[in-house]
Amino acid sequence: MIIRMEALDTLFFRDGKPFSMGDESWVSDMFPPNPPVFYGALRSAYFARNPGELSKANQPGDPTSGLQIKGLYLQVEDQVCLPLPLDCVGPKGDRDKKAFPLKPAKGPAVSSHPAPLLLESPVTGDVEVVEGGLLDYSSMNEYLNLVRSEFFYKKLSDYVLLEPKIGIRRDSHTRTAADHMLYRVAMRRLESEVKGGSDNEKVFLLVDFSGLDLPGEGFLKLGGEGKAVYYTTEEEEIKFDRPELTGNRFKLYLATPAMFEQGWLPGWLDEETLTGEYRGVKLRLLTAAIGKYINIGGFDMQEKKPKYMRRAVPAGSVYYFEITGGEDVNEVTHIFHQSNLSDFDSRQSYGLVLAGGVLDD
Repeated sequence: MIIRMEALDTLFFRDGKPFSMGDESWVSDMFPPNPPVFYGALRSAYFARNPGELSKANQPGDPTSGLQIKGLYLQVEDQVCLPLPLDCVGPKGDRDKKAFPLKPAKGPAVSSHPAPLLLESPVTGDVEVVEGGLLDYSSMNEYLNLVRSEFFYKKLSDYVLLEPKIGIRRDSHTRTAADHMLYRVAMRRLESEVKGGSDNEKVFLLVDFSGLDLPGEGFLKLGGEGKAVYYTTEEEEIKFDRPELTGNRFKLYLATPAMFEQGWLPGWLDEETLTGEYRGVKLRLLTAAIGKYINIGGFDMQEKKPKYMRRAVPAGSVYYFEITGGEDVNEVTHIFHQSNLSDFDSRQSYGLVLAGGVLDD
C-alpha cells in the first residue's frame, strides 16, 4: 500500500547531531528524513485513531507490530524519484544536469585497500560528484538495466526549498526572552520553484508500507514541531524492473540508508578478503561508491533518553559484487532486488536495495 503525504506547511527533520540550546545556534536538518520518522508517524496515526489500544504499544499484542515500510520515495512532477546513484558523476561545471555511470577498472598492483577494482570515468575531461541529485522512475530502471550511458537528473534543491526560521527560548518564570538562547531551524518547504509564480508544483512524500490499517485519507503529524500533513492511500506498490543480466557480476544500489555491523561493510562480508555468503550465495565485493556516513539517533519517548547513535551508509551508495559460487546471476539478483539489506531495523526500510547490471571493465 502507498501512502502519499502532502505537506500543508514547512517541515523540519532533525539529523543525528545533538543540539544544546545556548551552546549552539543552528539546528541542522536532514532531507529526505530517515526511515524512523515515517515508521513513528504511521504508528502514532494509528494510535491517535485507536486511543484505547495505546497501552499495548511496544507490548505483547501491539497492533502496530506488523508494520513494515518497504520503500521511501519522493514524487516530483508526477514522477517517483530516488537519490542519484553515487557511481554517477557529471562534467565539472555542467549546467545541463547530466550524469553518467562510472566504469569499473583494475586497481593498482599495490594498494592499501583490498578491493580489486576501482571506478573510473568513461569520458575525458574533469568530472565531479553531483550533490543532491534525483533520478526519476524511468531513468532509474534504465540505469539498473544498462539501457543508457547518460542520464538527466533533477536537483533536490529545486524542489525542496530551504526556509530558515529564527526562534528564541523564553524564560519559564518571567515568560520573556531568555538571554543567549537565539537559534535558527532549517525548515523545508516541499514545493517546486521550477515553474515559478503561483503555478509552483507540490512535492509529495511516498511511503510503501504493509501491516497497518489506516483510513484511506486523513491527517497525521510529521517531523519536528508536529506539523500536519494530509495523506491519501492507494492499494498498490512501487516496483522497479529486475534486470536480466549475463556473466557473474551485479551491483546493489541503496535506495535508503543502511546500518551495517562493520560500518560501511555488511556483517556477512569478511573485512579483509571482502568475501562472504548471503542466503547461500557466495559473493566477493569488487568495489563500491559510498557517500559520507550519516548519524542515526533519536529520542526514546518511553525510556525518556536519547537512543543509541549509529552510523549509516547514505542512500545512493552502490556496491559491486561478483558471484564466486557458480550460481546464476539472475537468480541471485532475484534474492536481492527490492529487499532490505540493513543489518539493523530493516523493517523500517533501512537498506532498501535495487539490483543492477555492471559495465564491462
